[in-house]
Amino acid sequence: MSAQIVSTDVLVIGGGLAGERCAIEAAAAGHEVLMLSVVPPRRSHSCAAQGGMQASLANCVKAEGDNPTLHYLDTVKGSDWGADQEVAQIFAEEAPVAVRELAHFGVPWTRVKAGKNPYFVKGELVEIEEKEENDGLIMHRDFGGTAKWRACYAGAGTGHAALYAVDSEAVRLGVTVRDRAEAVALIHDGGRCWGAVSRCLRTGEHSAVLAKATVIATGGHGRIYGQYTTNATINEGTGAAIALDTGVVPLGNMEAVQFHPTALSPSGILVTEGCRGDGGYLLDKDLHRFMVEAEPEKQELTSCPATWHAACVMAKVLRLNTVRICGSMSGISARSI
Repeated sequence: MSAQIVSTDVLVIGGGLAGERCAIEAAAAGHEVLMLSVVPPRRSHSCAAQGGMQASLANCVKAEGDNPTLHYLDTVKGSDWGADQEVAQIFAEEAPVAVRELAHFGVPWTRVKAGKNPYFVKGELVEIEEKEENDGLIMHRDFGGTAKWRACYAGAGTGHAALYAVDSEAVRLGVTVRDRAEAVALIHDGGRCWGAVSRCLRTGEHSAVLAKATVIATGGHGRIYGQYTTNATINEGTGAAIALDTGVVPLGNMEAVQFHPTALSPSGILVTEGCRGDGGYLLDKDLHRFMVEAEPEKQELTSCPATWHAACVMAKVLRLNTVRICGSMSGISARSI
C-alpha cells in the first residue's frame, strides 16, 4: 500500500473560525496554504457561537465610555485572575480591529438605530434613545460579566454569519481545503514538526502532508464529558491528542473548561447567553429568580466563578435539579474554550 505525499507551505488542521482566519493571514502573505477539516468548513462548530463577539467599540448609549482597558479588566476578573493577562490584553486591544475586519469580509453586524429603542434590562422593558451620530454603527448587547454593553452581534446568528464570511475570504485567496479529512498523527523529528498524517473519512486512505509550518486549530474537547456538553460531536480533542502523542509538545491551560449555566436538557444544546443579555432570566423549580440574590448587580449576567459557585450551592440547598430560562428546561453543561 502506498500513501500519497503532499507538500505545502502552511498546514492548518481545523476549519473553524480560528483555523480559517490563520489560513487567510498566511495566504494573504503569499504562502501556499492547505487546510484539513473533519467537516466542510461552513459546518464547523464555530457556527454554534450565536450570541456575539466582545469588542469595545462604545457605539451605543449603554456602551459609552467603554475601552480596551475596561474589556481587559472584565476579562481578568471574569477568569477569577486565572487568565494569561498578556494574552487577555492583546485580545482586548485587537478585538475592535477584528470586528471591523469581519464587517469588511461581509459579516452583517446588527447596527445602531437612532432614536428611541425598546430593550429588556434585568428582565424589565425599558426605552433608550440612541444618538443620531451613532446611527448605522455596529450595535452592542449586554453579556455576562461586562461593565458596559460590549457584545457585537449579527441578529441571532453571529457565528454562522462570521463563519460564512471568513470562509468566503479563504476561498477568494485560494486556500486549498481538504474536508472530511482527519489528522491522525503529527510528522516530527525531535522538536521540529514537518506536517501531519491525515486520513480521508470518505475512503479511509492515508496521506502525508509535509509543511514548513503546521497550525493546530481543532477546537475544544467538550465531548470528553459525553452528553453533558454543548460541543458538537466532532469536538473530541483530536488536535490536543496528536500534539500530546508526540511526547515533546506541552499542553497548557487544560483546566480551561467553561461550565455554561444554560443548556437544553437532555440534549446539551446551548441556550445562547444572548437570551440573558436581551432580558431572559433564570428561575428555580419553584419559579424563584435566585440570581437576583446571588448577584444583585449583574444578576443573570454575572461572570464571577465564585458567584456561579454560590448559585450552584444555593441550587443544591433548594434541591434544584433544573432551572428555567425563558420558559425552557435548562441544566448546567460544559464546553471547552
